[in-house]
Amino acid sequence: MSTPVLPTREQLRDLNSFVDGRAYQALGPALRVPGHEPLMREDQRAAVREAVGAVSAAARHLCQVLWQRLGEAEPGPGAHAAWAAYRALAAPWQDHPDLAPDLRALLQAETGG
Repeated sequence: MSTPVLPTREQLRDLNSFVDGRAYQALGPALRVPGHEPLMREDQRAAVREAVGAVSAAARHLCQVLWQRLGEAEPGPGAHAAWAAYRALAAPWQDHPDLAPDLRALLQAETGG
């Protein structure tokens, strides 16, 4: 079994921006527009805000770990574990039409897609 390819720092930065953007896009229906009926109940809006916050926090943490490890001469198993976790987090968007082709190929190569 071959060792998965790690992203470059540039790919990681771009992927993290993409994932963060998709997560925050989910907040749209949870926003309350003054003078209009909310699309969701307050408990539903709170659940969406919490989920978006959790995805963003996990992505930020994994990105920081990977960024540090990618700067090492030999990133090692910690980098590969963080990358595997980040790939799992990004998997729902691997076929998104706005995902850059190089990032799509990187995610699909790693997931067998």
